Amino acid sequence: MAGDGTNRYALFEEGDENATPKSSPADPSKNPFLNQVADDSIPWQQVKKRGAPTVQPPPATTSKVLGTRELNKDIINPQTRLRQLSASTAETVDKPYDPHENWCGVCSHKFPSKAALLSHIKQTPDHKNYCNLCKRVFKDRNGLKNHVDNSWGHDVFCNLCLSAFNNEWGLKNHFENNMSAGHEHICLTCLLGFRSQTELDRHLQTAPKHTWCQSCQRRFRTQDERDEHWENTAKHRHCLQPGCDFDAPSQAELEAHLERDHFQCVGCKRIFQSQTKLNQHSETCTSAVSCPQCKQLCAGQTQLALHRGNCYRCEECSFTTHHEGENHSHITKHTSMISCWACNTAVRKYSQLIHHLESGSCPNLNDPSRLVLCLGKWWYSPLYMDLDLHAHLRTGRTNPQELLAWMSEGSVHPFLCRAEGCGKTFGLFSSLVLHCESQACSWDVARLNMPGLEKEAKQACLRRDSGTA
Repeated sequence: MAGDGTNRYALFEEGDENATPKSSPADPSKNPFLNQVADDSIPWQQVKKRGAPTVQPPPATTSKVLGTRELNKDIINPQTRLRQLSASTAETVDKPYDPHENWCGVCSHKFPSKAALLSHIKQTPDHKNYCNLCKRVFKDRNGLKNHVDNSWGHDVFCNLCLSAFNNEWGLKNHFENNMSAGHEHICLTCLLGFRSQTELDRHLQTAPKHTWCQSCQRRFRTQDERDEHWENTAKHRHCLQPGCDFDAPSQAELEAHLERDHFQCVGCKRIFQSQTKLNQHSETCTSAVSCPQCKQLCAGQTQLALHRGNCYRCEECSFTTHHEGENHSHITKHTSMISCWACNTAVRKYSQLIHHLESGSCPNLNDPSRLVLCLGKWWYSPLYMDLDLHAHLRTGRTNPQELLAWMSEGSVHPFLCRAEGCGKTFGLFSSLVLHCESQACSWDVARLNMPGLEKEAKQACLRRDSGTA
């Protein structure tokens, strides 16, 4: 048994139950865990799903074990023990439970979902006083008016039917689509509805927005006089579209404003209320529209779209054409020239260079069959050359001159394109190069490794026959 010693983990000394601790009580101001001590009177509560009934927490039980919490209970300030939600916890908590959500104020019945409430509204008469944003139903118009006036996010609403909208575009679209359903007398400038034409006329003659010119700081007697001033004045050009206050110093800026901020047809210059109506008009509009590439006039947007499908324009110059082949031929004029590997003759494409070597036109390559032999021995050429002919040329079992004669006659096709979905065969190597340059398949000239072939040809055959060897 171990002897008596000092137990630094014991609260009291052994053999003296009434002894006081050796160390004095800790200074509460120096306790780093002061704000982390919880109180039993504020128990933890489990996070509940929105709409779940409230469950009271069980009463806290008194602990029988002595510990640091009970020793420091009289020292710690109770105000520091109040729990506060952290930033991350506050962000993940759902919105508070609303007992009036999906609630019909007429029938005093709660529905499980918003879809069920909408179905109930449509199938039950006398349910016209409901909010179209939050789908709350009220007994009368006064309840709906009080809801719209005092609810957040309901600032834009129709003063006739109290339909609320997220922005002014929605309210304007509401007025335009309900002209024959109780919204016949509408002011689209002020976004207000009136019960009769007399009230609307009185509003148009007295409202500040209809009689005041901001640029000239001048008031007119009627709206007609103000609009006539906007059309005839040379000081500024005002946009006459309903609800628009744009004032431009020149006609050019006004036209740019109409194209940028309004739904204007490019051909006939008509302005529509929405992009949907403009798209419907563009399908039938036959006004002349110029092509932005070649400036050719087309009858409407439909013909312009068909024209642009066959309109090619050079990015280097102003050349335009309707044929894709002519466009490719023109583009080659802007590309860098390629020198012949033997005589330094300048050509524009690799297909012209290979044809120059195969046809015997090069003065420094008297025997074009040497290029065929070079392709038969080069390690890279099996990618686009028949494997049997490549093996015969490499082992000397086939005469290159006879093979070149067969290739010229078209009886042998030693070259093929192994691109996915292609598989075309060619009698001459220049035909394969031309096929890759035309972009008829996924292969291009870079796949043929022309710089590597140039190096191999100069080492294998060109230096023997060139005058500089």
